[in-house]
Amino acid sequence: MNQYGLIRRSTAKSKKLQETSVSTPAHVVGMIGIGQLGLPIAVNLMRAGYRVVGYRRTDREAFVRHGGEALHSPAEVTRLADFVLLCLPGPQAQLEVLQGEQGVLSALTPGKVVLEMGTYTRDFKLEQERRVAACGARMLEVEVSGSPPLVAARRAALYVGGDEELFERSKPLLEAITANHFHLGELGSAVAMKLIANHLVAVHTLAAAEAMNMGVRAGFNAHRLAEVISQGAGNSTMFSIRAPMMAAREFSPAPGPFTTLEKYLRMGAELAEKLGCATPLLSAATPYFFRAIEEGMGDEDIAAVLKVVERNSTPVRSTPDLS
Repeated sequence: MNQYGLIRRSTAKSKKLQETSVSTPAHVVGMIGIGQLGLPIAVNLMRAGYRVVGYRRTDREAFVRHGGEALHSPAEVTRLADFVLLCLPGPQAQLEVLQGEQGVLSALTPGKVVLEMGTYTRDFKLEQERRVAACGARMLEVEVSGSPPLVAARRAALYVGGDEELFERSKPLLEAITANHFHLGELGSAVAMKLIANHLVAVHTLAAAEAMNMGVRAGFNAHRLAEVISQGAGNSTMFSIRAPMMAAREFSPAPGPFTTLEKYLRMGAELAEKLGCATPLLSAATPYFFRAIEEGMGDEDIAAVLKVVERNSTPVRSTPDLS
């Protein structure tokens, strides 16, 4: 197996887990990070019958409104929960939540499980796992592939890396979030798959923007164009999600802002270079998304790459009526 877990190898069966398997929603789930992505994850868990306790510094009203119990610190969440889900925006936030005076590590005890749901480098995750293991607890990486609306609809995918028996133990919890969950290998394999998936997100979104720009310039109504293409062979998940946003020119609030994609593009490029992969389409697409950030569109949804495509097209002289 290489360091990203992309090639599986046979291993001896690890020692049998001593912890009780998850069989019912009687377990308490802790959710640290109940923002744009963490909230629909928590809601799905509550709908499945789990008691969910959570922590966020601000804006906890929606979580409470859906039935969650907002607590005062990561440590308090960790003490109550059997499973602790970390859904945080970046490494610095993750370290603060883990290592702070009232952090997760201060309250972790043997038998607890940490599901790390952020996208970080493999080395960063391995260091987290060592710290969790030092407390007698265990950790899986669970990468989320899908926007918040897809998570809410239980149509997102979960990519899981880590011990296979621990994955099996956690399956009912993952199933409560979405039916689409995949164990991919050792820790680090999930983030590799997430970066590959986001490679396609970028390319498909730019392709959708090109198609929408071309169709409108050809004289088609933008809404009609989005409807028709989505029913044919040219459709993709990104076209189905983002072409209607492009047609309506509604890019805020952003389910997937440029600032989030930027991290994935940079990490994906590093992975491709490490693996020696040619990425002609991603290399052509990336500058359009970076240009959008440079032009002040970082907080808008990546569907707004349409505006960059439009600005790079020649002025319209005459448009045939094809609608």
